Amino acid sequence: MALRIRTTSLSSYNGEAPQSAKSEAPKYELMSALATLLEAGKYSDLTIICGARRFQVHRAIICSRSGFFDGACSNPFREAETGIIDLSEDDEEAVEHMIHYFYHLDYLMRPRTHSRRTSRGASPPSSQPTSPTLRRPRRKLNLALVEDPLLAQAAAANSYNSYNSYAPPAASNPLTPPAEEEDDFNFGKMPPDSAIEMLDSWGLESFENAELADQEPDLSQPHLIVHAKVYAIAEKYGIVGLKTLARAKFSSQLSVHYNGHELPDALAEVYDGTVDSDRGLRDLVVQVFRAHPEIARRRDVEGVVRETPGLAWELFRLAWGMPV
Repeated sequence: MALRIRTTSLSSYNGEAPQSAKSEAPKYELMSALATLLEAGKYSDLTIICGARRFQVHRAIICSRSGFFDGACSNPFREAETGIIDLSEDDEEAVEHMIHYFYHLDYLMRPRTHSRRTSRGASPPSSQPTSPTLRRPRRKLNLALVEDPLLAQAAAANSYNSYNSYAPPAASNPLTPPAEEEDDFNFGKMPPDSAIEMLDSWGLESFENAELADQEPDLSQPHLIVHAKVYAIAEKYGIVGLKTLARAKFSSQLSVHYNGHELPDALAEVYDGTVDSDRGLRDLVVQVFRAHPEIARRRDVEGVVRETPGLAWELFRLAWGMPV
């Protein structure tokens, strides 16, 4: 999930607030609340165990996305009675990424190296102290301390009463709905810093503090084995979206690291961790051998082919021009 706001083009709005940015706010509000639920474990009614790890999760979120977990919790099984599901037979890292996906709709992402504020260029150092009316203190929202994470975050965002000053939140019920604000801001007459402060008053800054703002896939390091394991666990537990995502990530990684050191182990993971009829990752492997036949001459790859009959058979058919 990424939200990009170009501060250099705010003057082009000619007095009209960017409605697209405001329309994204509810989505980021929801994703921020879900992330906080996983981090804090509040309202958890289900525990997933994998080795020494314990994950405090929520049946409404987990069971609605997986037929396996739905069946385990809705039928007269021990897991439904104890509220504990033991996945210690699965790969611990794959289980962690699976649970992360349930709450973030993604996994194995890295924050971008830039942010909205730094994209304008660094400001020259000043010898005078910064006025509190020009720089508001950033607050890390802890939604686990209130009754309703969604409404509480909206109330916290509303406590920033204006775009160039900070007012402490009023001592009121955290569930009190925020007051309505006017929409007719003239961005064309605002300096860039003031325009950014106005955008922050909509609550977008609080989402950035919740570590949901700008993320991108990490292609700098090979993660072929991880994506193959996540794909396998998604297939095992019937998580269609995660399976599709893991395949896309594996494909992106394979296009970059097809000649990397992880390739032999990734090949073994693909053919040992999935059934023969599942062509999701196997077709990608065949395609990379077709596009880069030289990798078949690597001695480490040759060793895996000798020990993996399924891969050896498909490469044999590929070499003879037969359909795979």
